[in-house]
Amino acid sequence: MPKYDVCLSFAGEDRDYVGEVARHLAELGVSRFYDTDEQAALWGEELTEYLDKVYREDSSFCVMFVSADYVRKIWTIHERRSALARGLTDPHRPYVLPARFDDTPVPGVRPSLGFIDLRNRTPRELAVLIAEKVGTPVEPEPAGWEYQLFSDTAAMHLRKLKDKQLSHEMQFAPDVRILATDTEAHDYYLMRTGVFDNIINGVADLLSAGKQQWAFGPAGRAGDRDRIKHLAGQFAKSYESLLDWAADLRGSSTPARYTALYAATAQLADQPLKQVEEFLEQLAAAAERNAGDLQLTLSYNRAPVEAELKKVQTT
Repeated sequence: MPKYDVCLSFAGEDRDYVGEVARHLAELGVSRFYDTDEQAALWGEELTEYLDKVYREDSSFCVMFVSADYVRKIWTIHERRSALARGLTDPHRPYVLPARFDDTPVPGVRPSLGFIDLRNRTPRELAVLIAEKVGTPVEPEPAGWEYQLFSDTAAMHLRKLKDKQLSHEMQFAPDVRILATDTEAHDYYLMRTGVFDNIINGVADLLSAGKQQWAFGPAGRAGDRDRIKHLAGQFAKSYESLLDWAADLRGSSTPARYTALYAATAQLADQPLKQVEEFLEQLAAAAERNAGDLQLTLSYNRAPVEAELKKVQTT
């Protein structure tokens, strides 16, 4: 009998997502090979032999997390070859379960092989599918599942923005335009502050009572999964719009007297971004307790911007 219900084959670049899948599989009672949990077992082993056995013999199924990084990494090539070799000894039973982050072709995997698209599927949703595939009973979704789905979906989208998040933290942005005159710099500043207000107002609208009822359903009735995921996706896009808005200002070259104003204005996004991140963390914790409430008020301090604007206007 196989040692594991499923082994997970993935590139390190996709570990954030796969790690969440592994955690949920454990919660569901699915035995899985996930390398981080096997450090003691792997220590001192001849890994080419050990991992060949894991991916070719020791598991009932192999979930292959396909991405551009997956097909080019040395160790994932080794894992993939071992998993595909299983088909030679057990050709009448599905073994490799492709789960795709993108459309990268995988050597040895036929395009006709059924796969799961991960681009809009949360780690929790994939874990449930895996549990069903291996035959582990899955209990009905608990009360408050709608909040968990919203939190999971938004968090999944935010993980894809890591590079933008890091660039924002270090206050870096590539050059995007040159504003050569004071008039150009002033007009563009006014336009971009208007865009900021629209983004902030848009977040409030997304979490309005009307939008929540549209997605989560009226009291006493279940929500709609597609609507909840769409709402969460739009919420994440608003977060990304704030990152892009700040980067746009930082990437604008202006006359020297406007430099400090643009820098201070870009920092207006700092508080709302942090508040969105904390909101999702709190919502996830509440959902774990089968409770949830979508309430978020974004605040920010305009005083530094007003001070810099005053300097520009008086010089």
